[in-house]
Amino acid sequence: MPAIDHRVMGVARAEEALRDGRIAAAAGSVIRMFPEIRRIAHDKDPLLNRAFRVLAVATARADGALMIRAEVPRELLEAWGGASAEEREANVAWSIRALRRLNEQRKDDPALQTDLGEALARAPEHRGEALRLLGGLAEKDLLASPEAYATLARLRALSGDAAGHDAAASRCEAMARDTALCRTSRAIDPRPQS
Repeated sequence: MPAIDHRVMGVARAEEALRDGRIAAAAGSVIRMFPEIRRIAHDKDPLLNRAFRVLAVATARADGALMIRAEVPRELLEAWGGASAEEREANVAWSIRALRRLNEQRKDDPALQTDLGEALARAPEHRGEALRLLGGLAEKDLLASPEAYATLARLRALSGDAAGHDAAASRCEAMARDTALCRTSRAIDPRPQS
């Protein structure tokens, strides 16, 4: 009798949770299925790559502080909760590394580039790169999520581009199920962009 890998459906549910904005559910699901994911060398396994992507995007959108205490057993929580500033920075850095590796494997994938741009925006030292990446995708109408347009709007506001902010916020509102995503923004560190 063939063995069934339940992780296939589990990753699909995690992707759906991420699309629905349920970050903790998406991240918790991936961590439960792949508890060693932080230490796994990047792989060519498509299922594992999908898991990497879900967790990396969820981690970036949570600014490195995943609220997953209710989602995972204590022994799997590790630093994913981002209790300290150092843990949050390390989690965002992990997210950026994971998404860069995925982008290297699948060059010219606007959805992966969008995810990478979102993650880069969470690290002050990478905001300039994020603005260029997301702005370039937006010019070609290739940004893949309302979250990316919201991120682009915040980056443009930080750079003093009011018209660019308004354009990105409008696109966000056109795509988002909940337009509050587009109107509200988390506090952004005003350190200079590189």
